Amino acid sequence: MAGASRVAAQCRAPSRGAIRFDEVLAAAVRLARWRMGACVSYRPESDESPAEVAARLIGSMARLSELPAEAALLVQPAALGQDAVQMMRLLAAARSRAMPVTLDLVAPEATGRLIDQLAMLRVHHDRLGLSLSADRESSLHDADRACEAGVRLRLVHERWADTGAARRQSTEAFERLVDRVAGRATQVMLACHDPQTLDRSVEQLRRAGSAVTLELQPDQPRQGVLWVARSRQVPVRSLLHYGRPAAPTRLGTLARQPRVLWWSTLSSSLSTLLPA
Repeated sequence: MAGASRVAAQCRAPSRGAIRFDEVLAAAVRLARWRMGACVSYRPESDESPAEVAARLIGSMARLSELPAEAALLVQPAALGQDAVQMMRLLAAARSRAMPVTLDLVAPEATGRLIDQLAMLRVHHDRLGLSLSADRESSLHDADRACEAGVRLRLVHERWADTGAARRQSTEAFERLVDRVAGRATQVMLACHDPQTLDRSVEQLRRAGSAVTLELQPDQPRQGVLWVARSRQVPVRSLLHYGRPAAPTRLGTLARQPRVLWWSTLSSSLSTLLPA
């Protein structure tokens, strides 16, 4: 662990415009005021090696583990080169701090390979999770395999900004995925902004015996998610990115003001819906 910390300390300085790790820590402390955890994700520079990314993430764990509310890591397998050695190294470090780790979405063609590795990876950390998109043709099959591997699941509604028939189809796909994992996955995190869909999903998962957490995402509406969290008494985590700035989003504003816009709007929502 000491060696990993030394390597992390030698990692390059953030690029211009990058979101710094200390900004994420400060935001996580503020979130804890509303008893909300942070799910922290690092966006690496394009020329960072998998070993450098792993070292940076491992080096962040000590400070994350000291936060008032439990923090979790959302890890991009592609940034680690989908290298099993680097992922096992990261998971071993997270296990020593009892820190949950969820693997983020990967390209559709890489999902099968990642799921093939789950059983081996879970040996190194039993608080391992996998992200699945409801908007992919293989999502139900992928969910079956992930449930068999015994990992936690993070279900993502990728096409949340669609309208009309496309939105209905996407919502139905998300609900089918929830139905598929209900009672089979012990813990499920829902990354979806639609309050009606969330409300139905929370009820279904709980009725089947699956524990549920909601995820707030920086580029999606929040009020509906927080309303469901309050009315259903569901734990919430907020996704916090640091490192390379995000690409422009469909809403078009987050990339221009990632710090000011995110916290001002979220703080307003929290004050209204989740008073301390």
